[in-house]
Amino acid sequence: MALREIPEQQTVPEVESSNGKENESSVSRAPRLGVRLMIVILIGLALVAIYANVQKARRDKIERVVVTPASTTAPTTASPSP
Repeated sequence: MALREIPEQQTVPEVESSNGKENESSVSRAPRLGVRLMIVILIGLALVAIYANVQKARRDKIERVVVTPASTTAPTTASPSP
């Protein structure tokens, strides 16, 4: 059985943490313009989805399909002209 060497453990320096206002200002936040733009896009998509569902519900009233059978008359043969 071979003995494995255990590497020396490195210590991690302590990091000072504060819950003061200094730490709050360094937190990355989304820009207001970007948030507003995302809200506008979501509202637009919701309106399109509602419109599509209303049109789907009204489709039977809007579209009518009439199927007529093709005529079954015998085709006439072209006679050669003299």
